[in-house]
Amino acid sequence: MASAPLSVFILGATGYIGGSILVRFQQEYPNFTWSALVRNPKDVSTIQALGVNVVQGTQSDLDLIERTAAEHDVVLNLANSDDLPLTQAVLKGLESRARSVAVAGKPILLHTSGSGVVTDTPWDGAYHPGTSDKIWDDNKVEETKSIAPEQMHRNVDLAIFEAGERDLIDAYIIAPTTVYGKGRGPVRHLSVQVNGLIRTAVKYGQVLQVGPGTNIWSNVHIDDLVDLYVLIFNLAISSRQSRAKVDPYERFFWGSSARTHLWGEVTRVLANILYAKGIVKKEGVRSVSLEDEDFGEDFGLVTTSHNSQVVANRGFALGWKPHRPTLEETLEGEVEWTLAQL
Repeated sequence: MASAPLSVFILGATGYIGGSILVRFQQEYPNFTWSALVRNPKDVSTIQALGVNVVQGTQSDLDLIERTAAEHDVVLNLANSDDLPLTQAVLKGLESRARSVAVAGKPILLHTSGSGVVTDTPWDGAYHPGTSDKIWDDNKVEETKSIAPEQMHRNVDLAIFEAGERDLIDAYIIAPTTVYGKGRGPVRHLSVQVNGLIRTAVKYGQVLQVGPGTNIWSNVHIDDLVDLYVLIFNLAISSRQSRAKVDPYERFFWGSSARTHLWGEVTRVLANILYAKGIVKKEGVRSVSLEDEDFGEDFGLVTTSHNSQVVANRGFALGWKPHRPTLEETLEGEVEWTLAQL
């Protein structure tokens, strides 16, 4: 999309989603200037090699983040969905920029949340009729407004909606579901849920799942998700000069294809693959409970223990057409990629 050059500050450039988006956005917007917060000194040269200005610091360096956000037209927060002080620093910096008479057009925030914001309880790996069958539609604003404030990510999302109400910046939230596929970023290439299950299986010598594994999640391939970010960013760029006030909840997008999976089906396939490769010694899948102290802090198990179904009708209305391989078609690759990093 042709656009006047904008300056972009990215948080999460070394991550799975953030790195994939950085690489793609640089291709889509070659005349933009790029800065990235980088924590680890060993990653600095890798990010600089992409033509990105490195701001060295951590997500706890709030004054630095606020100042840097105020110096850019756009902030892409792809780093943390639950860090409220970080988000507040970004918002404060962008709103400070918005008050500058020298800036034309509203500053833009693209923030990554997650469909964990609508997970059900209990986290027992089961499908619960009456609650688990809820499919959240981002085209239904009242549904989005009804999400309980105590849900994960929600306090951060609410702070962004409040900033949208102040109308100094244009803030967009994208909430991905299970993301799979190999990332295209410069540092990290693997997601967390499926790959977490694989690492847990290697640790215990058998594939584990929480409860019966009848719980359902929506999913999206990383390349399809990046396509959605491009469409939303194009919308943001084209709208930043408008003076029409928009309900901030209309700038909330689920990041999900039309596909879903049962976690029990995923673990069954992973068990077959890992046993055939001799990576695990026990066949089949072992059912465990998060109440067991051995498993209650296991990231792969915790993040696959509940239900989350959403439909991305706002994205589809923008012309989004997810078409990459299914989750099931990538599981062999997910195993290979994860094992290569162990």
